[in-house]
Amino acid sequence: MFNNKQTDFSKANFDTLVGANTEVTGNITSKGIIRIDGKVIGNVSIQGDLFLGENSSIKGDITASNIHLAGSLEGNAFSSGLLKLLPTSKLFGDIQVKSFVCDEGSIFEGSCKMVDSQTSKSFMVGRKKDFKKSTAIDVIESDI
Repeated sequence: MFNNKQTDFSKANFDTLVGANTEVTGNITSKGIIRIDGKVIGNVSIQGDLFLGENSSIKGDITASNIHLAGSLEGNAFSSGLLKLLPTSKLFGDIQVKSFVCDEGSIFEGSCKMVDSQTSKSFMVGRKKDFKKSTAIDVIESDI
């Protein structure tokens, strides 16, 4: 497997590859390592690592151990480990992560919640699957 810092897409051993000319409508779930270069309209829930290539486009929420984003995500992201936004990435949604790296040139519009090891483990067992987009009112109410 990978260490949490690996971001070289070419050296990874992917279990599943969604090619650049592929469009998936519906949810994707897997226990392996996935690379997506195409378009997905639906949620992606991976117990392993998720690599989203430069031309990838996801409209839905994503959950994975580690997420390496080089493409576009319109939805929320949950990572029990590392979320890395590469220079070509665009993320429009909220994130809950243990570790977060945002390279220069990437775009992130949303809120970020850093979680501890115990909370991040619950993502992978499904206890925190329903994460809605927060608003200023939600944030204020949750702090009361």
